[in-house]
Amino acid sequence: MKLHYENIVQEMLKVIPQLQQTYSNELDELWKEEGEIPPHVAFGNILNPFLINLLVDGKSEKDTQFILNVFGFIEEMASCDDIEVRNVVSTTIMARIGDDFTILKQALKYMGKETKRLALEIERFYGRKDNVELIKQNMDSA
Repeated sequence: MKLHYENIVQEMLKVIPQLQQTYSNELDELWKEEGEIPPHVAFGNILNPFLINLLVDGKSEKDTQFILNVFGFIEEMASCDDIEVRNVVSTTIMARIGDDFTILKQALKYMGKETKRLALEIERFYGRKDNVELIKQNMDSA
């Protein structure tokens, strides 16, 4: 399926079904009237904590493969024609990962070329020079 801003939350839940319960809980608690959680909120409140936990705790070969699958989906988003989908990657996912240098360093092992490009763009915007240098050092290893 082609990714669009309107369908990326549902696509995320297909790729990462482990997030379905958290999504349902947040929907029931905070977004019942709207009937859905907006993409930036869904990725920020649901995907980011899950992904960061995986990057910190995921040590097994099974975890590594799963992290690669998650970053494969993020790379698909980062390569999408829809600028709003790419904005979710840069301003919601990559900006949060870049809040912690150690997590960013770990995440770079799994990022594809376009994801790294968006990460570099947001880190430059925030003026986080150490992060910019780290990403630049890892740009060729996508």
